[in-house]
Amino acid sequence: MAPRPVAAERAYGLLKADVLSGRFAPGSVVIERIMAEEYGVSVSPFRDAAQRLVGEAFLEIGAGGGYQVPSMNAEVLRDLYHWHSHLVRLILKAQQPLPAGAYSPATMSSLEADHLPVAFTNCFRSLAGAASNREYARALRQATDRLFVARLHEGAVLANLANELEMVEAATASGSGLDRYDILWAYHRRRIRRVTRIAELINAGKSR
Repeated sequence: MAPRPVAAERAYGLLKADVLSGRFAPGSVVIERIMAEEYGVSVSPFRDAAQRLVGEAFLEIGAGGGYQVPSMNAEVLRDLYHWHSHLVRLILKAQQPLPAGAYSPATMSSLEADHLPVAFTNCFRSLAGAASNREYARALRQATDRLFVARLHEGAVLANLANELEMVEAATASGSGLDRYDILWAYHRRRIRRVTRIAELINAGKSR
């Protein structure tokens, strides 16, 4: 049997991937015993992993104990988009543009998802990875990952995402001047305007 820290790290990776991919509906309960068995670990390391995800705001302690996935209604999602936009702007203001093509090590290739949600996520994770302020970086990675489930549904609501991705990558990597802020605010504003529909799709569990 793997040592507890190794088993906890394995459970953490698997559980986080399942939460991000929308396997568990918002508000649903994550049952320790069942998931620990599925991941091939005992309950104790699974609990360590779940507690870590609580600290990162991907899970909550349930009213009767155990864990549940936080709600993702329109208000929560709107606040998260605004927070993500604010963090992006803070990081860009605090550093020099990244060299073109400098997209980072911290990918989400382990998740089975369409290309665009993963590509947008990796773009913002790359920006976080290059941040000079470690607290900004940590906050942006967390907000970026929490929005992954929304990105799985944005394609059903928003058009021209591939073109938008090219603009966002350029703005985060090699953009300069005020136009890069305009491009990134336009990215967030489009989603904020359609936040009610995106939240409906998340809670309905519909795929793109």
